[in-house]
Amino acid sequence: MTLRQRILMPLMLLATTLLVEPLAAQTADAASRPLDGPVIQRIRDKQTLTIAYDPNQAPFSLLGDDGQPTGYTVDLCRIVASQLVTQLNMGLMDVRWIKTNSRSRFDAIESGDADLECSATSNTLDRQKQFAFSLTTFIQGATIAVRQDTDLQKLEELASKKIAVVRNTTTSKLMKRAIANGQLQGTLVETKNMEAAATLLANKDVDAIAGDRLLMFDQLIRSKLGTRFRMLPQDFAPEYYAIMMHRADTDLRWAVNATLSRTFRTPVIAELFQRWFGSLNQPGQLMEALYFTQAFPE
Repeated sequence: MTLRQRILMPLMLLATTLLVEPLAAQTADAASRPLDGPVIQRIRDKQTLTIAYDPNQAPFSLLGDDGQPTGYTVDLCRIVASQLVTQLNMGLMDVRWIKTNSRSRFDAIESGDADLECSATSNTLDRQKQFAFSLTTFIQGATIAVRQDTDLQKLEELASKKIAVVRNTTTSKLMKRAIANGQLQGTLVETKNMEAAATLLANKDVDAIAGDRLLMFDQLIRSKLGTRFRMLPQDFAPEYYAIMMHRADTDLRWAVNATLSRTFRTPVIAELFQRWFGSLNQPGQLMEALYFTQAFPE
């Protein structure tokens, strides 16, 4: 058994124990109106829940040392999966994980290749036209990272600078809009993932990279820059992460949200936060408010 498994298994057992009573009431309710829908039916037919994840979005989703998916959102989805067996009155359900990226994650849900997408995917109004999203699982800001040896201090100083950004992300869309509106004079260089963007900054091929704070921090620490970078103090946009799924199945969304809401009112969520964001110490007021306001009554 790996270190990750030794840490996660007690956490999963705790989550299951704490959620038993709410699920008992839920099971009784499900008996009068069983959960149903096209995605739920597919899960029942295959006896398999297929979850898409991006291995390049640490600490939210990544490939662990044991070769298995892990991360903050991945662990939340493991809890969701463990409860879905009871919610759907299934005796057995396998969980299959498939790798995606910033573009293919949408295709996987739209085509039905995956039932849930568990990474660092932002919930936006535009995306809600095509996909369904769970309760918010995490909030953070998008900002700019630069090398330590640069004099850049403000967003306004990026005029005529090259800025790397991951394509098909909300940050990419925001940056393009800012340039089109004349709010930003820089030149965008789109990359396939945050690792590639960090490499460009480390090699001085770009002057800055734009993206979500924690995703950038993780990749920059791993790059040859090490700690020789800094984040600009301003956040130019909030990012609301959520589990993504097909719009066609409202019962599946309810099942996912029920488990998340119940998890948010247990010690499990604080333990998950500590495990993946330990350097941040404890959840700040914003995250505490997020968990509290989404811990709905039965």
